[in-house]
Amino acid sequence: MAVQPTKPGSVLSLSWRLVVESRARTVSVGISTVWVFVILAALLVSHASAKTLTIGTGSRGGVYVALGYGICDAVEKSFREISCNVVRTKGSIDNLIGIAKGEFDLGVVQSDIQYHAVTGTGTFKNIGALPTVRSLFSAHPESLAVMTKKDSGIEGLADLPGQRVDIGKVMSGTNATMRLLFEAMGVPLTAFRDIATLDVKDQYDAICGRDVTITAYLAGHPNANIKKLVQLCDVTFVGVAGSVVDQLIASNPYYVKTHIPKTAYDGMDRDVPTIGLLATVMTSDKLDFVIAYALTKAVF
Repeated sequence: MAVQPTKPGSVLSLSWRLVVESRARTVSVGISTVWVFVILAALLVSHASAKTLTIGTGSRGGVYVALGYGICDAVEKSFREISCNVVRTKGSIDNLIGIAKGEFDLGVVQSDIQYHAVTGTGTFKNIGALPTVRSLFSAHPESLAVMTKKDSGIEGLADLPGQRVDIGKVMSGTNATMRLLFEAMGVPLTAFRDIATLDVKDQYDAICGRDVTITAYLAGHPNANIKKLVQLCDVTFVGVAGSVVDQLIASNPYYVKTHIPKTAYDGMDRDVPTIGLLATVMTSDKLDFVIAYALTKAVF
């Protein structure tokens, strides 16, 4: 049976283009050849209409929104058959629920929230697991910055007990991570002189005014709020490393070892080891296989 010609802007034509590109890289029967047949199989079920992707991100000015626009830009530049819309949301949980409901094709999700959504634990204990969500790729680490003023005398985690410590806003990723860190250290919250749960906007006054000795923030780096603390408040970073990190990751596999690069902020002379989560681009099992491949190919 003759193959019908395809419209230039259709998913079907996109499938053929991916087949041609894959076949051009094939020099012998092997992985590339198998990949061609996989694409051909997907081609048979692809619908012949242009595709618009909607990606759930985060709040205005946040790194998730920037990531969403970056993904859309890469996709639209690489494949004219696909258009892309960025939607601002409240973050990871909204994005996952939106994906499960079919409101979003894609969503940026923090790896701990991803884990709980798949297993039906933590934040999703009452909501229940979301069996249809899938991971496409990890984008960037969100690293824990533990900060103190340079003249505080604090050199490592062992110096934290007895201090006034801000562990971040309740229900935030920072708060959850700091609690897990103290648990892995074997240090109860009662071991600290005071525990504050500050919003990001209140951290500047607290650490600069010495209301707290330690403040923390889980974020992608460089971060504008942390830049302000470094430039105007003379803060430095406390490394998070050692056996305590190994123990934390063993119990919570959605965390990774990472670092804050010395190029991130003024005055840094070394990378600072720490822990973090991964920003993951998620989708559902309903996303066309050809589209999923094309999107990932465009980004990488």
